[in-house]
Amino acid sequence: MAHILVIGGTDSSCGAGAYADIETINGLGGTCSLCVTAVTVQGGPSHFKSHSVPPSIVQGQLESIEDQEFDGIKIGMLPNRETIEIVAKFLKRFSKPFVILDPVLKSSSGETLCAEDSKAFLKEKLFPLATLITPNLLEANSLTGETCYNFEGITKLAEKCLTFGSDAVLVKGGHFADVKCKDFLMFQNGENKSFVHERILNGTEVRGTGCRLASAIAYYFTINKSLSISIEKSVDYLRNYISLKTKSLGI
Repeated sequence: MAHILVIGGTDSSCGAGAYADIETINGLGGTCSLCVTAVTVQGGPSHFKSHSVPPSIVQGQLESIEDQEFDGIKIGMLPNRETIEIVAKFLKRFSKPFVILDPVLKSSSGETLCAEDSKAFLKEKLFPLATLITPNLLEANSLTGETCYNFEGITKLAEKCLTFGSDAVLVKGGHFADVKCKDFLMFQNGENKSFVHERILNGTEVRGTGCRLASAIAYYFTINKSLSISIEKSVDYLRNYISLKTKSLGI
């Protein structure tokens, strides 16, 4: 049974963050350990607050589980430099497990989740330790300084993301102005693959999709060790989740 360490923030609405990660991994058949980096108050576009967990508590959480064996590590919200450094030091203690980093910079409502002055630190300290990073288009542009808004420029954008040191990058294509959704995977050797699928009507209204996708990839990779296959399975899982969620919400 796959055991995944989830590192990230909570979401009081249970739509995203660590709740979405654990629900996804448990639902697929895995188990989790958890390190909470921040507590967020979310419930609507005008209802948002965020409190960073003190560095000593983040450190303590990781020390309490460092003797466990993890098949994978999924990293989400890292609110500041202190937390980033603690997580980076923790990862270096392991003989590089599968590490997936979803660099969440803002919430779905546009609120800041990672301090602006921490982005460079994130790229320097954690990206080189990641097997896969999964920025959406807006995050990839913010991290690289690029202004890519069409799929024709995705190769250059992905290449620039890889200069920060991760083994691979998956640029999520939900923000492209295109009839279909196109995600783009690229490895350090230039090998790449596009994942093209139909958009689901009002699917962007569903929160936590990036969290769930990254967590599903972490789970599936522990089973088959192929990023391409893991992403394909995770996209299918997420599409099914979004479809059911839009129906249950009546949107």
